[in-house]
Amino acid sequence: MNYVLIESLNDPDIPHLISIHNLPEHSRYISINEKKYFKYVVKNDSVYYYKIFENNTLIGSVHCELSKKTMYLSLLVFPEYQGNGYGTKIIEQITNGILPLDFENIEVSINDDNPSSLHIFEKVGFIKTSTDGGLINYIYTKR
Repeated sequence: MNYVLIESLNDPDIPHLISIHNLPEHSRYISINEKKYFKYVVKNDSVYYYKIFENNTLIGSVHCELSKKTMYLSLLVFPEYQGNGYGTKIIEQITNGILPLDFENIEVSINDDNPSSLHIFEKVGFIKTSTDGGLINYIYTKR
């Protein structure tokens, strides 16, 4: 897989990414403000948004925010590519350092009604730390 950082508001894939984020099956888990989100991404030095390609096909994205050696992560695999092991592979690659980001821990918050994501993160080695209003929080510590 190939990870490409969005560095400009002129990135040609932004409209497609927004349309995927706005699908009901995704917007209930990851909600973005179309007008402000990518401005925030490209202007903030601690925020990274990578497009994920498999064989030159855009299959998903990952949003990362760094704070004090902790990476806060949101993963999006496009609907037509879900169920094919991409989520697991992406998380494994990120935990193994494929992104040029300096972190010791990764934290994610997953809705308790999203069993597929819960299973993937647990399978890769994330540890449940707490629950908070329908969200289950996990942490992964680099070995």
